[in-house]
Amino acid sequence: MLYKKLYKNISVVALGTALFSLPVFTACESDVVDLEPVDKFSELTAYGTEERCELAVVGAYDAAQCGMYVDPNDFGWARGYPFGAASILQGEMRGEDMNLTAQFYDYTYSATYNLTTANNVAMWETSFEAINRYNTVYAGIEGAVAAGVITEEKGNQYKGECLFLRALTYHNLMIHYALPYNVEGNNNYGMPIYTKAVNDPSQLAEQQSIGRSTVKDTYDQILSDLNNAESMLPDIIDADKIGRASKGAAIALKTRVYLHMRDWNNVVTEAKKLEGGRFILETNPATPFVSYKDNQESIFSIPNDSQDNGSVNGAMSAMMSAREGGRAMCPTSPTLYNSKFWKGDDKRRNLVLYRASDDYYFCDKYQNPQTREEYAPILRYAEVLLNEAEAAARAGDKTLALEKLNQVRDRSLADPATQTYKASDFANTKALVEAILWERRIEFQGEGRRWEDIHRLAADDLLPSGGIPAKIEYNNVKNQGAFVVGGEVKAEWFGNSKQFIPYTDKRFIWPIPLNDILRNPTLAAQQNAGW
Repeated sequence: MLYKKLYKNISVVALGTALFSLPVFTACESDVVDLEPVDKFSELTAYGTEERCELAVVGAYDAAQCGMYVDPNDFGWARGYPFGAASILQGEMRGEDMNLTAQFYDYTYSATYNLTTANNVAMWETSFEAINRYNTVYAGIEGAVAAGVITEEKGNQYKGECLFLRALTYHNLMIHYALPYNVEGNNNYGMPIYTKAVNDPSQLAEQQSIGRSTVKDTYDQILSDLNNAESMLPDIIDADKIGRASKGAAIALKTRVYLHMRDWNNVVTEAKKLEGGRFILETNPATPFVSYKDNQESIFSIPNDSQDNGSVNGAMSAMMSAREGGRAMCPTSPTLYNSKFWKGDDKRRNLVLYRASDDYYFCDKYQNPQTREEYAPILRYAEVLLNEAEAAARAGDKTLALEKLNQVRDRSLADPATQTYKASDFANTKALVEAILWERRIEFQGEGRRWEDIHRLAADDLLPSGGIPAKIEYNNVKNQGAFVVGGEVKAEWFGNSKQFIPYTDKRFIWPIPLNDILRNPTLAAQQNAGW
């Protein structure tokens, strides 16, 4: 969390003013420029002009895009935590639809992490540092409105953006460090809820007295933030219509959150708000990735550019791509490629790239490994539609479920007229939900959504994931002719050290890092069970 860095870097981490040399995402925290010495910095100067208020909000997004990795003695390295790349890569490596060609993510892939594993520590610490940034900017914007520096309308936009980011960050923490909404255990621990800015060491004692809320209370806070954000945000922010949160982004995130809460009716209610609006499915499923800065399907993404990204050790294209310059560490797995639910002539098969040297396929959604400038997709309209489809199916409205499922699937089919799903294709609700879940795996491969579904479905009544799935060992499949549409997925491909782990095992959720256990006695008494 922020406790150790706070003393050294109050102007950067705690004040969260992020006064950059340019009003764009810069090269993460190490390039934050203080326009005044820290001993002369004040809330007045930080939010004293319209331009500085805007830059402070850009700083909130910067905290979401690229916190610092590992090194507690200085700023460390950029790896895209929590949302610039890391949430996507960790979400895939915790699942089974992508494999691993090297040891780089093996702690995550093999579930051999502990209290000091760098990936887990970075996700926790950068998330809470980002939350403090959002809280600090929110408070600063309130002061700027009160002082007449900016209008109430502009202030509401800025505060809505901070609330959206806070909700997004808390939900990501919940899927990694807490049990699902409908699963009992682990003392029902959710997250410690921090809503006040900490900008002085004297405030740490109060902050450290805050313990973990319940799972329900944490979700209630997330929904409160999103409802308030929806009321404050405009339909579009011209500065970056995809990289800045809009009213639609708050609504779309609510469909995800309600799905995790198993509140089917509210998923449908929220999804309907976006019908007929500015978000639509692009005709080509590749468009949100090749035109990541400007398309009608991406609701919210985290911008990366050639100067500011998760680096060669963390960016999505660096890790996944088999194009020139890519490290090709996270390829597509036969568990997904061979699925009977994924037709051989589906257009989305053009978003995996074959490499003959190892007879393997690699995710090709991020096609710039030499510059690593792709946006990180966080919310797409395709997800809203599939959230609605699943919720409708579980609530008993199979007609609506089939309509929304086909809306996503048909745009990728070679011949929708003959290949589209019909009601007669599904014997019961379970079969329909299974098709929707597989459609999610196909549609969102390489976008980090897989762990979210594994997590929320741990104890599902229809199709439980049951826990961390068994994983295929890359070398067991390399040059084996394993990739066959509709083909077998063989038991001998799976690694002995990567067997199924039930959700009752402590490894299903990550531990609170040792740093915070040592620094914070309240959290030390609330460690996740078994750790």
